[in-house]
Amino acid sequence: MAFLHTLIRPFGEYLVKPKKTFPPGSPRLSVPRKVRRILSVHEHQVEDLWIYDIAATPKQTSRRIYYFAGGGWQMPPSSQHWKTCSELARSLPNTTVSIVSYPLAPHSSAAIAIPHLLRWFHTAITTSNEHITLMGDSAGANVILSLAISALQMASAPALKKIVVVSPAVDLSNTNPSQPSVEKYDPILNIRFVNSTGKAWASDWDRKDPRISPLYADVSVLHRENVHVYGITGGYDVLTPDALLFRDRLEEERVPGEWLEWGKQMHCFPLAFMYGLPESKDSFRWLLDKLS
Repeated sequence: MAFLHTLIRPFGEYLVKPKKTFPPGSPRLSVPRKVRRILSVHEHQVEDLWIYDIAATPKQTSRRIYYFAGGGWQMPPSSQHWKTCSELARSLPNTTVSIVSYPLAPHSSAAIAIPHLLRWFHTAITTSNEHITLMGDSAGANVILSLAISALQMASAPALKKIVVVSPAVDLSNTNPSQPSVEKYDPILNIRFVNSTGKAWASDWDRKDPRISPLYADVSVLHRENVHVYGITGGYDVLTPDALLFRDRLEEERVPGEWLEWGKQMHCFPLAFMYGLPESKDSFRWLLDKLS
């Protein structure tokens, strides 16, 4: 892992920098052929959001993971996200993994996307009889935390059992005094970059608005609804200092769950499991255990 950090550091920001902008609304995605060859994939729309159901078989399952991919609120799921969701579908019995193509900045900022997602949440989750988990990484983790907290403040959703986040962005202001000391070790992200992506998503909203920065939201609603929150953070990730504060907030409000804090690990390191890195493989197994 240390060698990988050294290798990618010179061009780490390029790996996460948006390559193009997308029109307003939910982008329709292209499903990788390899995924279609080995798994059942069903494309459909709910409240004008494109959803991609991935399962080991086309039979109906009783458990569902809605996955929101990271990408600075500006990029659709990458090939790495498709591989991750495919492995989840292959490894977890009786489970459908549904990739949610949520609206992207800058043409769909939070003020547009959040109300859209709340309509989807009400339709897809509050009336569901499935066992539902919301899962996401980075910006996607931010979206599911923001969405779940806001939605549960308005209505109960008994089907929502778990929230699983990997390297979540929880404070779009990025004013934590510990961030600069972590930044010098982060091989991918830097404060300037996360500020730019956060501004694109927030647009006219204050970046500390609890609707988009879960660190300032009332997380007691998660305790009230008995939603378990599981998270993974890496020590060499500029987003981690705020994520640890958020973890502490959850503990103070007696929100059930568990967090894996792993020193000297980069942003979203569990998603690199397919490259055979021991730390990534072990952390991915940890995720599978919490999702089971």
